[in-house]
Amino acid sequence: QQQCLSPQKQYMVAVPAVLEAGAETKFCASLLQPNETLVMTVSLTSEGNNSTLLKQTSSEEFHICAQFKVPLVKKQEVQTFEVEVRGDTFYSKEVRKVMIQVYQPMTFVQTDKPLYLPGQTGNLRLMIYYVQQRDIYQQVCSFTIN
Repeated sequence: QQQCLSPQKQYMVAVPAVLEAGAETKFCASLLQPNETLVMTVSLTSEGNNSTLLKQTSSEEFHICAQFKVPLVKKQEVQTFEVEVRGDTFYSKEVRKVMIQVYQPMTFVQTDKPLYLPGQTGNLRLMIYYVQQRDIYQQVCSFTIN
């Protein structure tokens, strides 16, 4: 799901409504048929932090996609995505909320049998999937039931 900001069809900015904490993501911005030189500023803000993601000055149409690193937060958090477009005769500011989601690693354990008797040796496969790095850590080990 994406949120679009576009009053008076002068500009449009698209950003995902849910962002993954610590991940690289992107938003796209378009300035449409400006009659004057405009400054578009895009920022992500939270209670104690304000990050300017784009500051573009133009008197011509532009379409740009910019990458940014989503802030690393410890728990799910709502932040504001702000788009401000300013010129001599035009001013607009739009604010939308975005959710920053924290994804925890997932662990999967697989054995070669459903049940073991004392003294039996079994094989175990451990897989840990790290969502943020999109990595999988795997380890295969043997064990003996006492």
